[in-house]
Amino acid sequence: NNLQIITSLLNMQQRGLTDPVAKAAMNDTRQRITALAQIYRALYQGPDLKRVDLRPFLEELTAQLLVGDISGSGVVRTEVHADPLVIDPDRLAPIALFAVEAITNAQKHAFHARGGVLSVSFVVRGDEAELSIGDDGGGAPEGPGEGVGRTLMNAFARQLRGTLTFEGQPSGRGLLVRLVFPTPEVPGT
Repeated sequence: NNLQIITSLLNMQQRGLTDPVAKAAMNDTRQRITALAQIYRALYQGPDLKRVDLRPFLEELTAQLLVGDISGSGVVRTEVHADPLVIDPDRLAPIALFAVEAITNAQKHAFHARGGVLSVSFVVRGDEAELSIGDDGGGAPEGPGEGVGRTLMNAFARQLRGTLTFEGQPSGRGLLVRLVFPTPEVPGT
């Protein structure tokens, strides 16, 4: 509830800003807080405070981030496919925050004016899990691309003992951000 109040305050503050850079920074902060609020909601509204089913969580988080994006003007269609995996809160937080950064990156660089297709895929392969977030935009921005979002994505990948890659989409349009990490073992399963 407190995080929702903070998000509302940031929304009001963002509406009053005229500087596009400041508006974008405020939007990024709001998106991160939305993810944290979603984590708490999933934990406290679920049947078990120690476990969350990642599939419905990712679906709801993606929808909230796209609905909450007040900076974009194009329509974004989403495709979310997720294998079921029950996960503990210590792993859920970096996964959720990683997803926020990747989705926000697509909103800024691929969809801002024209819209497009956002794909979120979570696949479990035995002792390994992969979260992939892709868009059909223009691909990776030129240059080293070490902004705050990528720095945070690298930090979340390290926290999960995973690997992070940025790849062009097989279609030749868009960027695919891929996080591969060991499948977490949930106590009591």
